[in-house]
Amino acid sequence: MKKYVFLLLILSGCLTLPPLPNMPAKNLNSWQINGRIAIITKNDSWTAKFNWQQQITNYQLRFSNPMGQGVIFLDGDNNGVIMRTADNKTFTASDPDTLITNVLKLYIPVTNLYFWIRGIPIPKSSLQWYSLDKVGRLKTLRQNAWEIEYDRYINVQNINLPKKIFLNGDDLRVKIIIDKWQINLPTLLDNQVYLAPKLLSKVQFF
Repeated sequence: MKKYVFLLLILSGCLTLPPLPNMPAKNLNSWQINGRIAIITKNDSWTAKFNWQQQITNYQLRFSNPMGQGVIFLDGDNNGVIMRTADNKTFTASDPDTLITNVLKLYIPVTNLYFWIRGIPIPKSSLQWYSLDKVGRLKTLRQNAWEIEYDRYINVQNINLPKKIFLNGDDLRVKIIIDKWQINLPTLLDNQVYLAPKLLSKVQFF
């Protein structure tokens, strides 16, 4: 009973959340991630491999099917983002969330994931609640109408970074597995674009 009262107090805003511990990952501004993503809706599901290169405010995202084909390529910064598709079409938008939603009809909260992928909340954004594991890492988080669960971490250069993440939103579930983290690299971004037929596979692979 105490557990539910505590939760209700948090959700109603009657209880102040304790301060978050120091999180070294918040200082990361460059990385390269190789991983897999699954997006599940009420009516369908999609899976893909992804590569995410971040260099301060510049980023490149590449999605491909599990066989490494069918690439969608995003290249952006704070001024906007461009998408190149497998059939040589180009689209632009002010942010990656809008672009992916408009073109692919899927909502992937890339703007939020800039923080969540590192295992940290979005600063200066409403934080409904969170919980920590035994060593002070985020275990669960509710922010911007999303519930995030961190199932596993990996130590990279003495920084705990997420290995497996679940995101639950309205009628949408996202599962992310990170196979490899590379951080604090001087130069990450490249200009190569690999385009092939077909984007996302509907074959569940994890």
